[in-house]
Amino acid sequence: MKVDVYRKVETSKAITGEFWLDDLMECCCLEPSRLTPYYPGHPCIQAGIYRVVLTMSPHLGYVCPEVLQVPGRTAIRWHIGNFPKDVLGCCVVGTAPAENSVIHSKIAFDALMAKLQGNDIIAEYHDLDQRNLDQEAEGSRLLST
Repeated sequence: MKVDVYRKVETSKAITGEFWLDDLMECCCLEPSRLTPYYPGHPCIQAGIYRVVLTMSPHLGYVCPEVLQVPGRTAIRWHIGNFPKDVLGCCVVGTAPAENSVIHSKIAFDALMAKLQGNDIIAEYHDLDQRNLDQEAEGSRLLST
């Protein structure tokens, strides 16, 4: 199964985005901010392609997806949570994004896990499209003049 994590909105507190499973949107997600994470030294992981396995989290106490071979990091997981304080480089899922948060995380997590069970999982994290950001900034500048 191919999972695409598309980062959509980045603030100084968090990054919100979308989880797509085999080209179908499954849920929303939240990661720590890149430059000013809630827990210093634990920003979002770098964009790239990773293998993911379902393992028991000793910290969380339940089975969840673990993102493997993240450079310089261990125990990166997708799990239940709502706010930047809930993630140490990990990613929490929800049914919809809100300002620096996601909502109904357990509902989204349970649905995600049901679809991931029994599959080989590859995840690709995609950063915001810098070209689109530059175009939006230019459009805003032109509108304000």
